[in-house]
Amino acid sequence: MKLTKEGRRLVIAAVLISITAFNTGNNLIYLVLSLLLSIIFISIILLKNNIKNLSVDVIQNKPIFANTPSEILLKLKNMKGFNTYSIKVLSSFVMKEGLYFSKIPPYKELSRNARVIFNRRGLYKHGDFYLESGYPFIFFKQSILCNVKGEIIVYPEIKEYSQFLQSYIKEGQESINQRIGVGEDFSMVREFRYGDDSRRIHWKASAKTEKLLVMEYDASEIRKLTIILDNLNVPDKNNFEKAVSFAASIADYYILQGYYVRLLTCGKVVPFGSGQEQLFKILDVLAIIESKNIWECPITFYSDGITFLILNSGESSMKRFVSSADRVFYAPEL
Repeated sequence: MKLTKEGRRLVIAAVLISITAFNTGNNLIYLVLSLLLSIIFISIILLKNNIKNLSVDVIQNKPIFANTPSEILLKLKNMKGFNTYSIKVLSSFVMKEGLYFSKIPPYKELSRNARVIFNRRGLYKHGDFYLESGYPFIFFKQSILCNVKGEIIVYPEIKEYSQFLQSYIKEGQESINQRIGVGEDFSMVREFRYGDDSRRIHWKASAKTEKLLVMEYDASEIRKLTIILDNLNVPDKNNFEKAVSFAASIADYYILQGYYVRLLTCGKVVPFGSGQEQLFKILDVLAIIESKNIWECPITFYSDGITFLILNSGESSMKRFVSSADRVFYAPEL
């Protein structure tokens, strides 16, 4: 608990009046002093009771992207049998002025949308929230710590690359239109390839041959894109963040164009898929991806769509895959 500017003035006034009262012995001055001391005492008691027995909950209703203003839902619950007034909720990632609740009825919960912005992708623990109040007379302010369990996932920043990537749409479509895909007419059974959708495994044929076999279907316009993100021995974190953001932007753009997209990284693989669900599978991986020391992904460059390779630098040990990729991007140039 701390004194506000108004509170300091009140205390100074009480001290001066007390000195005057002791010097003069005037009963009226003693009465004024008693009134001031009563106000100070009542302020402290009401403030302490007003701010206790409160809880905070955080809900993330929409995806949050780095460097993009977003909203989270804050719920403040009053677990007392009487009203709570004038509460401000503060935290490290909620806007500086906090979120204000004027009144919370007994045993009720109120919700407010809070604007937030995160500078980097990743997992952020909800952590510590502070509840602050100056009720009833703003002579004192008190803040209490309220630890909230849980975390917020922040996806990489999605940047606008539509004009830059438009030239690859036609190229990719021409090279894929006549390929085997996942349409409606059954075409063949072939051996499982790394990154294939496990739902297409032909279990009976696999049991007979003792090899994993998948079903292929004819499709006239199935378009596929493989994104290979170099996260092997990352030399520069800032450049790596550019590469991650670029990979996320590519996935977002091509999935919106109807492509089947997969992601290959060191340690994590997202098989081919399409639609919003596939996009967020990829974004979930990119949100927490880190540098690795050993390349654990068995890349196979069979002819199945177009391949984008994103390298951290021109000295990357993954340069051996350059000749097999349709397009190579270097993080420092993004």
